[in-house]
Amino acid sequence: MGEPIDTHFDKQEASQGRHARTAAGASSWSVRRRSLVAAIAVAMAALVLVGVLAVHGRAGASGDGDQSTAQEAVESQTLETAYAADDSTETQRDQQSQDAEAAESVAPGMRPDDADGFSRNRRDALGAMGQELPDGFGRPNVMQAVSFTGLSGTSANVPELFQYPSMPAGCEIYSLTAVLQAMGHDADSDSIVANQLPFDVEGDDYASAFWGDPYWSGEGMPPAIMTAGNAFLEEAGASERFANITGADFDELASKASSGTPVLVWTTLDFEDPCFEEPLEANSFYDLEHCVVLLGVEGHRACIMDPTQGYVTVNYSWFKYLYEQCGSMALAIA
Repeated sequence: MGEPIDTHFDKQEASQGRHARTAAGASSWSVRRRSLVAAIAVAMAALVLVGVLAVHGRAGASGDGDQSTAQEAVESQTLETAYAADDSTETQRDQQSQDAEAAESVAPGMRPDDADGFSRNRRDALGAMGQELPDGFGRPNVMQAVSFTGLSGTSANVPELFQYPSMPAGCEIYSLTAVLQAMGHDADSDSIVANQLPFDVEGDDYASAFWGDPYWSGEGMPPAIMTAGNAFLEEAGASERFANITGADFDELASKASSGTPVLVWTTLDFEDPCFEEPLEANSFYDLEHCVVLLGVEGHRACIMDPTQGYVTVNYSWFKYLYEQCGSMALAIA
């Protein structure tokens, strides 16, 4: 087996001195030193293994109590991570809100001072709709359509124009532009806002001028949109003119549209029920105010160009109900 390592060292040191080892002795020392290091490493590994086994032994002896404590610790850490993520999300939302407030303060001068007068910001509403688009809006009364059959006249030529994201509060402008394009005019929504749409900077005239900013938040009633449309037609040298047919029976609007004259109709975003206790008076502002183009009727469904959704059909009775609830407001070429 050989001599113990320590005894061998003592003999070597006694006979030759620590610093007078022969080459063979030095080589032997190098080999034994490596053996010593290896032995120490093995011993330490053994101690660690024993410690681990002891810990597991205590855990097993303590039963479900310690296991439950360990699980609670893990769950606690998970919850803390989740709360941190929630805090981060909330911080981002706060920042977005601050950014929106900052944008509000530097918006065009055409927006009224009381921009908070809208109980629901239409930019936010349209953003929410964007999340619903893939699911078909979740409204049984609304169906998307690629095209319509049986339409005639100008109604058949109304193009799909999408207001979002360029003009979040510009449904009236985009609906008007679509009708003008169907009439054969080179109409552009941004140009109409810049050149023909009347604005009420002071916020006193809520009917004959657009209240707010179509690029942010606002509403336009039939008199203001009629003024813009007729100003465009006059500058284009056209003989046609828009007429405010607010208050007309809905069946008359449907007949007009089906005969080839599209009608701008005021309704609600996504054709939601406004839940009014009673129908509004004309030119009233309301939550989810929205303007679309009625193209005609096919069976029991109204054919519509909605600037937030494109071509859709809506249950005839439902669309009629919305029209009447929202003040029976409409506009069309006389």
